[in-house]
Amino acid sequence: MAYEWTGGTRARWALLAVTAGMAVAAGPALVLAQGPAENPATACTQKNQVDEATVGQYQFTAYKSGDGACLQVMSGGKAVYSHSVDSFESYTLGQAADAQDNIPAVANGTDVTGRGNPDMIASLYTGGAHCCTEHFVFELAPQFQLLATLNDSNDDEAHFEQLGDGHYYYVTADWTFGYWPTCFACSPSEVVTLRWADDAKGGGFHLAMDKMATFAPSTADWDKELAAAQKAVDAGDADSIGTTMWQTVLDLIYTSHSDLAWKFIDALGPKAQQSPFPSLADFCSLLKTDPYWPDLQPTLKATPVACANAAPKTSQ
Repeated sequence: MAYEWTGGTRARWALLAVTAGMAVAAGPALVLAQGPAENPATACTQKNQVDEATVGQYQFTAYKSGDGACLQVMSGGKAVYSHSVDSFESYTLGQAADAQDNIPAVANGTDVTGRGNPDMIASLYTGGAHCCTEHFVFELAPQFQLLATLNDSNDDEAHFEQLGDGHYYYVTADWTFGYWPTCFACSPSEVVTLRWADDAKGGGFHLAMDKMATFAPSTADWDKELAAAQKAVDAGDADSIGTTMWQTVLDLIYTSHSDLAWKFIDALGPKAQQSPFPSLADFCSLLKTDPYWPDLQPTLKATPVACANAAPKTSQ
């Protein structure tokens, strides 16, 4: 498989919210619950229906009204799943094509996990300051279950996509570094590709590092990124340091070149980690809170002591 350096991957993602984004997969669960809709009983009534889809024996219905939004799944005349939220949010069934954002359609019932069973995708648009979506993956056989919930704060382009090997993957953004080191637009982020993997916790979506791997940057690319970061360091520009130095470091880590990430930091010299700039320890302290850290950690090579010894950042 051919790879190429694609530094600066954050550019394709809209900066729409105010909290760090993450995609976290829940283990298998059969859920029958009501959320914080103003009036769940009213929200889930037939007159408020906005969308429906039938896959096998299951009927998925989305509702929307001033009382709230509701997602309900029926089988044999009985509700097997029901969830409602406030009226600022809305549910969508399936994954429709979006040519503008290069998002492909996924047919209802498609096996998007590779477990060999039919699945159904539903999404919840949260809107407001804490945009953007949650994706729900329902497995319809051998028994109905909510297999995974993927939380995509700050990202309105998360989607499932079939890659060259014929399997489906989930493409989203990692905004663990949102508002770090200064403003949101100044912070590094990363487009990430996830695949389903069974594990001791019942399975979940994990980083597909092989799908994000690239060739090492060319000398020309390396010099270009280094020059941009050096300019920010020389100017004492704490805002630009996130989108130059630390964006490149994050790109290198996520594309399986962590050894080059540490060399990039060293090439900028000690001034790049002195006030008003954050240090490598500061960066690694936050990196260790990343929801993908359990997948990332085993891929790190020749980790500097300052990073290895950094304690995970605690919330304030």
